[in-house]
Amino acid sequence: MSTPLMTDAAELLDIEEVREAAEHVMPEAYRDFVNNRGMDKTLRDDISAWNAMHLRPRALVDVHDIDTSVSILGSRISMPIITAPFVGSSFVDPEGEIATARGAMAAGTITTLSMNGSRTPEQVGDVAAGFYWQQLYFVRDRDVVRDVVARAVASGASALCLTVDLPVMPSFPRPMRDAMGALFERWGEEEHMMYAVRDYRDKPFGATFPNPGITWADLEWVRGLSDLPLILKGVIRPEDAVLARDHGAAAVIVSNHAGQGLRASQPVAHALPGIVAAVGSDIEVYADSGIRTGADVLRALALGARSVLIGRPTLWGLAAAGAAGVERVLQILQAELAEVMAITGAARIGDVDRSVLGGGAAVTEPSNPAYTAYRYY
Repeated sequence: MSTPLMTDAAELLDIEEVREAAEHVMPEAYRDFVNNRGMDKTLRDDISAWNAMHLRPRALVDVHDIDTSVSILGSRISMPIITAPFVGSSFVDPEGEIATARGAMAAGTITTLSMNGSRTPEQVGDVAAGFYWQQLYFVRDRDVVRDVVARAVASGASALCLTVDLPVMPSFPRPMRDAMGALFERWGEEEHMMYAVRDYRDKPFGATFPNPGITWADLEWVRGLSDLPLILKGVIRPEDAVLARDHGAAAVIVSNHAGQGLRASQPVAHALPGIVAAVGSDIEVYADSGIRTGADVLRALALGARSVLIGRPTLWGLAAAGAAGVERVLQILQAELAEVMAITGAARIGDVDRSVLGGGAAVTEPSNPAYTAYRYY
């Protein structure tokens, strides 16, 4: 099958243009899967929640030199934007996650490889050692988890990212079932097969994922597999963020699996402030789901996130223009972030605070921050 002609990445001006360029070259079934066809309420709610927060400009502040760089788990990156893990990228680019890593490295930031990705830790590590996070699912066969972690360590991963919000597979509506059915046929092809299936053919991976039996007590075992910092992805409740901190996590990602898990999940923008209030500066807090503009990144930073992760925009960039498209997506968001930082009077990431938020954004601390979530409408 021939690869569709790609867009000139330099011509893309915003994420909506990237999406439009990408979707006409994406396989139909994969496009439906990415768009959560038939189960997109949570995704729409996430996007709306970010958009609902107005920003307030600041007058006569020296912003001639804007610095978007930030320190993440001790590593300095060019912007508080990291590529999120996702599955199926080889459907839109022959290099898959390798091309994503190339784009992220060119933009000066971190890439995250899904355990269900089609390209391996070794391949991604060859491109992004030191700026690559390994995402994990705690499957029932612990030998698979142990080996993936060992390979990630050997390949130069700088952190492990354990997804904790998908204890069971959701029951998909018919449009998503049809898309998944078509994709499973292609996932059986060697070039598209998940490496955690391809490389562990002797293990019944499909029958062991996900694992509904894991608890907080199992985190100690995961942490004991390496010296890498452990990030928990998929935290929405403040009490879970507190437990993550108390069980040795270095960071949490406030995420609702971009709508592919719980279909009526609280939007990330609503959950984020309560989690930040609960853990303070004890651990780092990141956010993903529904980030589409540099203004959204600023909103997340204002609510206390240290960085955001982007999934679909990264994938759209990859589909539209390969590694250059991923780099372009990150450049667009970085430039938009720098612009809104300047207009709101923040020359450095550390200058961003809740004073930039207007409209319906509450600023009062909850009386019981560990268990009370903010709501922003």
